[in-house]
Amino acid sequence: MLRHPSRPLHLERLEMEGPREDEVLVRLVACGVCRMDIDFWEYGAAESVVLSHEGAGVGEQVGSAVKGVACGDHVVLSYQSCGRCPACKNGHPAHYLRF
Repeated sequence: MLRHPSRPLHLERLEMEGPREDEVLVRLVACGVCRMDIDFWEYGAAESVVLSHEGAGVGEQVGSAVKGVACGDHVVLSYQSCGRCPACKNGHPAHYLRF
Protein backbone atom coordinates (compact mmCIF):
# COMPACT_ATOMS: atom_id res chain seq x y z
CA MET A 1 0.00 0.00 0.00
CA LEU A 2 1.36 3.39 -0.97
CA ARG A 3 0.42 6.05 1.55
CA HIS A 4 3.32 8.53 1.16
CA PRO A 5 5.39 9.16 -1.99
CA SER A 6 9.03 8.07 -2.06
CA ARG A 7 8.82 6.25 1.27
CA PRO A 8 9.21 2.50 1.74
CA LEU A 9 6.17 0.45 0.77
CA HIS A 10 4.61 -1.94 3.24
CA LEU A 11 2.07 -4.73 3.26
CA GLU A 12 -1.30 -4.16 4.87
CA ARG A 13 -4.31 -6.34 5.39
CA LEU A 14 -7.35 -4.72 3.76
CA GLU A 15 -11.02 -5.44 4.30
CA MET A 16 -12.91 -5.84 1.04
CA GLU A 17 -16.50 -6.51 0.17
CA GLY A 18 -17.18 -9.54 -2.01
CA PRO A 19 -17.02 -9.23 -5.79
CA ARG A 20 -19.79 -7.43 -7.69
CA GLU A 21 -21.76 -9.44 -10.24
CA ASP A 22 -19.22 -8.71 -13.01
CA GLU A 23 -16.06 -9.21 -10.91
CA VAL A 24 -13.82 -12.06 -9.75
CA LEU A 25 -12.05 -12.09 -6.38
CA VAL A 26 -8.55 -13.47 -6.98
CA ARG A 27 -6.13 -14.83 -4.37
CA LEU A 28 -2.88 -13.39 -5.69
CA VAL A 29 0.12 -15.68 -5.90
CA ALA A 30 2.43 -13.24 -7.70
CA CYS A 31 2.31 -9.65 -8.90
CA GLY A 32 4.51 -7.33 -10.89
CA VAL A 33 5.75 -3.78 -10.58
CA CYS A 34 5.46 -1.67 -13.71
CA ARG A 35 6.50 1.84 -14.67
CA MET A 36 3.11 3.22 -13.59
CA ASP A 37 3.65 1.80 -10.08
CA ILE A 38 7.09 3.40 -9.93
CA ASP A 39 5.65 6.77 -11.02
CA PHE A 40 2.99 6.58 -8.31
CA TRP A 41 5.67 5.72 -5.76
CA GLU A 42 7.95 8.51 -6.90
CA TYR A 43 5.43 11.32 -7.41
CA GLY A 44 2.45 10.24 -5.31
CA ALA A 45 -1.23 9.89 -5.99
CA ALA A 46 -4.31 11.88 -5.01
CA GLU A 47 -4.90 9.39 -2.18
CA SER A 48 -3.52 6.15 -0.79
CA VAL A 49 -3.38 3.47 -3.45
CA VAL A 50 -2.85 -0.29 -3.77
CA LEU A 51 -0.20 -0.73 -6.45
CA SER A 52 0.13 -3.35 -9.19
CA HIS A 53 -2.48 -4.23 -11.76
CA GLU A 54 -0.39 -7.12 -13.06
CA GLY A 55 -0.64 -10.46 -11.32
CA ALA A 56 -1.47 -14.13 -11.31
CA GLY A 57 -3.52 -16.17 -8.91
CA VAL A 58 -6.56 -18.35 -8.32
CA GLY A 59 -10.22 -17.36 -8.59
CA GLU A 60 -11.76 -17.48 -5.09
CA GLN A 61 -15.21 -15.96 -5.68
CA VAL A 62 -16.98 -15.30 -8.98
CA GLY A 63 -19.77 -12.79 -9.56
CA SER A 64 -23.07 -14.05 -10.97
CA ALA A 65 -22.63 -12.35 -14.38
CA VAL A 66 -19.06 -13.58 -15.01
CA LYS A 67 -18.66 -16.02 -17.89
CA GLY A 68 -15.58 -18.14 -18.57
CA VAL A 69 -14.01 -18.09 -15.09
CA ALA A 70 -14.89 -20.42 -12.22
CA CYS A 71 -13.71 -20.74 -8.63
CA GLY A 72 -10.36 -22.53 -8.60
CA ASP A 73 -9.32 -21.36 -12.09
CA HIS A 74 -5.80 -20.03 -12.47
CA VAL A 75 -5.97 -16.48 -13.82
CA VAL A 76 -3.66 -13.72 -15.04
CA LEU A 77 -4.52 -10.09 -14.30
CA SER A 78 -3.85 -6.90 -16.24
CA TYR A 79 -5.52 -3.52 -16.68
CA GLN A 80 -9.01 -3.24 -18.10
CA SER A 81 -9.66 -1.55 -21.43
CA CYS A 82 -12.80 -1.09 -23.50
CA GLY A 83 -11.48 -2.11 -26.94
CA ARG A 84 -13.61 0.63 -28.58
CA CYS A 85 -12.10 4.02 -27.71
CA PRO A 86 -9.49 5.72 -29.96
CA ALA A 87 -6.58 4.64 -27.73
CA CYS A 88 -7.66 0.98 -27.87
CA LYS A 89 -8.29 1.09 -31.62
CA ASN A 90 -4.81 2.53 -32.14
CA GLY A 91 -3.17 -0.29 -30.19
CA HIS A 92 -2.61 1.64 -26.95
CA PRO A 93 -5.17 0.25 -24.47
CA ALA A 94 -3.06 1.36 -21.49
CA HIS A 95 -3.86 4.98 -22.46
CA TYR A 96 -7.58 4.34 -22.11
CA LEU A 97 -9.66 7.30 -20.95
CA ARG A 98 -13.21 6.93 -19.64
CA PHE A 99 -15.66 9.45 -21.07
